[in-house]
Amino acid sequence: MSSAPSADAALGPALGKLIATLEEENAVLAEQKFVSHAAYTDRKNQTLRELMAAQRKEGTAMSTELRLQLQKLAVVLRENARLLKLHIAAVGEISDIIVGSLRDAESDGTYSRRSGTSRW
Repeated sequence: MSSAPSADAALGPALGKLIATLEEENAVLAEQKFVSHAAYTDRKNQTLRELMAAQRKEGTAMSTELRLQLQKLAVVLRENARLLKLHIAAVGEISDIIVGSLRDAESDGTYSRRSGTSRW
């Protein structure tokens, strides 16, 4: 079990950072705040690179604390995926409304299916 403290030292902080980033993003998504998600994507990508580097350096033995962190990460990731799916669906609906409005505004009615009305 001598590699567990080493694995904890490398993986623990990176897991903690990833969990904190996901929880922050989840809070923003749940509150439906208007923010750019690029910063969250960048932070998550950076932390994942750190995790991969730590994993390559360390053995496979993990402490109970590290296993608990991984379980928490799984829960937070599931919630993040759920909230992101809702957000993406909402953005899609808004995009559809905007595109429909633009099409309606561009149309002069020449080819519309209005019955009984004539332009001349």
